[in-house]
Amino acid sequence: MNTPLKSLVALCAMALSLAARAADEAKFESIVPEDAWLVLSAENIAATRERWSATPLGQWWQSESVQAIVKEEIEASRKRMTARRQELGVEEDAWSWPASFGIGLYVVHDEDLDADLPHFILCGTWKDNPDKVATIFDALFVEMQKKDAGAVTSLDIRGKPARAIRIAEEHPTPKKKAKSRKRGEGNAFVPDGAFDHIETIYYVRDGERFLFGSVKQDLDEALGVYEGTSRKSVAESADFKKTLDSVGRNDGWMVLLTSSLHKVAGAGGPQMALVQPFLQTLFGDVHGYGFSLSSEAPGAQFELLSSIVIEGERMGLLALPNPARVAAPPPAFVAGGASGYGTVNVQFPLIMKLVESVVASLPEEMAEPFDATLQQYGPDLTRAFARLGPDVHIIRRDAPELNPAKDSSRRSGADKEESLYAIRCADEQAVTTLLNLFLPEAGFESRDFNGNTIFDEKSREACCGFGGGWFFMGNSSFVEQCLRTSGKDGTGTLAETPVCRQALADVGTKPVLCWGYQDILIRLDSNRRESAKSTGKVSVGVTSAPDDFEHRMATRAGLDIPNDLIIKLLQCDAKLWKEAMGPGVYSVTEESSLLLTRVRLLPPTAP
Repeated sequence: MNTPLKSLVALCAMALSLAARAADEAKFESIVPEDAWLVLSAENIAATRERWSATPLGQWWQSESVQAIVKEEIEASRKRMTARRQELGVEEDAWSWPASFGIGLYVVHDEDLDADLPHFILCGTWKDNPDKVATIFDALFVEMQKKDAGAVTSLDIRGKPARAIRIAEEHPTPKKKAKSRKRGEGNAFVPDGAFDHIETIYYVRDGERFLFGSVKQDLDEALGVYEGTSRKSVAESADFKKTLDSVGRNDGWMVLLTSSLHKVAGAGGPQMALVQPFLQTLFGDVHGYGFSLSSEAPGAQFELLSSIVIEGERMGLLALPNPARVAAPPPAFVAGGASGYGTVNVQFPLIMKLVESVVASLPEEMAEPFDATLQQYGPDLTRAFARLGPDVHIIRRDAPELNPAKDSSRRSGADKEESLYAIRCADEQAVTTLLNLFLPEAGFESRDFNGNTIFDEKSREACCGFGGGWFFMGNSSFVEQCLRTSGKDGTGTLAETPVCRQALADVGTKPVLCWGYQDILIRLDSNRRESAKSTGKVSVGVTSAPDDFEHRMATRAGLDIPNDLIIKLLQCDAKLWKEAMGPGVYSVTEESSLLLTRVRLLPPTAP
């Protein structure tokens, strides 16, 4: 999984993953410059670890049965860490668990280039033995200097000894140039190549605090904040405050602000003028995204909160989920044994209005071909959407066993989960007329199934059908299963299962825009069985020796990540995991000027 800073700050990130709590007199955001797009912080990791240890999952991890399974991997990891620390010449107990850390990404306008360039600042403090922790940094700097003379130089920042760490070679070969560009690998928070302009990272220690950053002056001013000197920061931003308040600090939090993110994404100037109307129509006026993780949420082991902060009313795609309703049991066609279930209310009649608004927001030359399509098919689409919804149901299940001789075109054991979408349909004929316009050209043929109409393609992987006031989309066998019971009243057998009842009870009686759950135990057991059957051993997409930059930097610092133990645990029977966790439940509600999503890991399900 990629981290927001990727390889540019991997050395800093692995060190700050051991960082301690931030100073009581100043929150981390107070040292992050005002033009920030992402701020992340965990403020009391010691308390978090204590709370996590008390959860069913934490107790499970500490149990004799689980420790016996991972004992070999943990011991091997400790040996590797000991060997590396000996190589660095630091004491075995040089590192300690963090109490807090913070990461801030922001933009600085470069006058010479007349461009907004991304930069970063990180800060952590070690409460226990900061002098010993500092020996790890010092040893790494010495090692870097030996391998590359001039890579690390000494300087002064606000009267304190500091280091400048060169990360760009003075005369790189073409081969090394290509390799260095991997530093700019993008992800959801950092566009590709965003940090490629940074050539030096600065490091300064202030007692228990350890700071890294790409702008020397910002580190100087950060130290001044801790000394009591005020400065403009993202903490003063109304959008930042509102976004952070929407999710709270909890065990850890992250705030993503759209105004500066647009600059980082290269959407400024003429580009921004082109893209902004389209984005505004599609999503409305979104100002920020908030995230926080809590291990103290009532009734849950862990709760992840995420918010979308909006100025004014919900617009575009964000306005489609409506109205909010109290969570109800799954309908009659939802059979037991599903690995996941969810439902959302969608205002289908608004979809064509949204499409027309989006097309209207495009430049004339781009909108022209869409206008022609809307004129031809718009009336049929409008009639069909007006007869659909509002409730949409999503069901996930393990796919049936395949017959290799008959189903060679179908999915392998690695993709054994199937999804089905069921949408309430008030007028089958209106939707059938629309489908007859498009589906035959895509290779679909209509057929009768127990008096119901089904459209499916040759492999039968993609199919849609009507019955009992519902429109179904999914695999043919899945659609047929639902059609057999679509006309029945009441609820399906899934509603009678302990896991579904537990999820419903957790969502409660507050109206929600959508809700659902994942039966984690079913998925774990299915992945284990299918992988073992196809390869002779369990493969979960985790290698025992990751080769990404962050892991290499962690290894250099003597911090070993024993990934083999993850594989070993996932090879275990689901009965073992049953003692650790229940379903994962999610729900979305509309609060004051924001959408709030709750994702909760529940305790083990009672029989």
